[in-house]
Amino acid sequence: MSTSPLSWSDEGYARVFERVQERAGLLPPSCVPAAEEGIARAMARAHASNFTAYLERLTLDAAALDDLITELTIGETYFFRTHEHFDFLSQRVLPELRQFRPPDRILRVWSAGCASGEEPYSLAVLLMEEGFGDRMEVLATDISRTALARAQQAQYGLWSFRGLRAERMRPFLRQEGSRYVLTPEVRQHVHFDYLNLALDTWPSPGSGIHGLDIIFCRNVLIYFTRPTIEAVARRLHASLAEHGFLITGPSDPSLIGLAPLEPVLTEWGVAYRRLPDPPPRALPPPRPRSYSTLPVAPALPLAALPVPPPSPAIPALPPPRPAPPAPALPIRPAPAAASASTLSAGLEPARQALVRGDWREAAQLAGAQQDSPESSVMAIRALANVDVEAAVKACAEAASRHPMTVELRYLEALLLLGLGRLGEAERAARQALYLEPSLAVAHLTLGHVLRRLGDISGAVRSFRTAEALCATLPPETPVPLAEGERAGRLAELARSEQRRLESTETREEN
Repeated sequence: MSTSPLSWSDEGYARVFERVQERAGLLPPSCVPAAEEGIARAMARAHASNFTAYLERLTLDAAALDDLITELTIGETYFFRTHEHFDFLSQRVLPELRQFRPPDRILRVWSAGCASGEEPYSLAVLLMEEGFGDRMEVLATDISRTALARAQQAQYGLWSFRGLRAERMRPFLRQEGSRYVLTPEVRQHVHFDYLNLALDTWPSPGSGIHGLDIIFCRNVLIYFTRPTIEAVARRLHASLAEHGFLITGPSDPSLIGLAPLEPVLTEWGVAYRRLPDPPPRALPPPRPRSYSTLPVAPALPLAALPVPPPSPAIPALPPPRPAPPAPALPIRPAPAAASASTLSAGLEPARQALVRGDWREAAQLAGAQQDSPESSVMAIRALANVDVEAAVKACAEAASRHPMTVELRYLEALLLLGLGRLGEAERAARQALYLEPSLAVAHLTLGHVLRRLGDISGAVRSFRTAEALCATLPPETPVPLAEGERAGRLAELARSEQRRLESTETREEN
């Protein structure tokens, strides 16, 4: 990928970054001055006086290249960071793995991009608490040899304990001056190794990356170009054992459609699971054949055999047609789906009933169609006018069947807000925004939820975001999922809510 559109202060910086992209598949930096500062620091440590000398050093010295990559990425970490991920392991992943794994099987976990080690050590402590102390293995890899060296020392300052759940590490620490050292009881379960995720050197038995039960690959993919993400997604899938789970970071790109992983929508975002491979199709047994005795032809003298005519030239075969792209794998096995036109035609009577206000008939007609996100949404919209509690239940059931349908999560948030179930409404709104961060109506809904929860600053942020999203559209443009409301009108509503809350905050401060 060319870096020419970026405003580097010197072409030498661009050439250095291109070398990093070739090796690590990194995205162009979002802040060029910060990237230049990082390159300058790495050059100083490498004692390179100019860009030409530094480029030669990067070619010959892998450690210098790793040091530069570390400068251009953020190794932000602490114990039990994003504790919701670890709660998900305890409450969902480990119970499922116990169901599918033999009791004596070693649980294999990988922390990909482990930085200074807080993440893999947190995983080890969690597994010890869950009773896996004598049958677990935690592999931790990183592209920074400097970070790996710090991780293996297992000595940390107070900054590594700033997370909400970091106190879980206390029983496994001893204080030495201003540092805290992990006990051998934890360290013995974690094995560190160097790995560049962008290279096609894994999975493999030699690397230990294969047949894994749990992979944490958090806040790593955000640095990669799209082709690198696609290749890494396929390798992550290949590294998992059946029923194994992959956890990515909240800012990482979605992997849906990049590998045959089943998305699992949670309260904090999407996790991924490797489904069992389909069993091979059995071949039918061969049919028994009977052969009658063939008469033996008398041998002919060699001279009597006719000389075969010269073979005609074999025409060249046409080049093979490229195979069509593989369709996206369904989340669950399902009957063959109807075409979009057929589905739309089947829903037309329900749509007409909605227009007339015949809510019960619309719900019945939509519910009678083949299960799809469109039929579910229509049935729920109709049912909400008859029985809101039933609509909430139907919405939750439909969302479990179609976890990636953002409109179902948005509808769920609206319905729960109307019922005053604010905590659940906030969760549903945030799930909708995880699936589609630019959905203005979901930001509006979240703003109303947070206002009623008393989170005024959070509500202001949500309304401000909704206004900004609507302002990017022409004023008369209908806003997605807004029931025909125009962008200008919704922007004004969001602005007015924002100002009202800001004036409330000002009065309270005075």
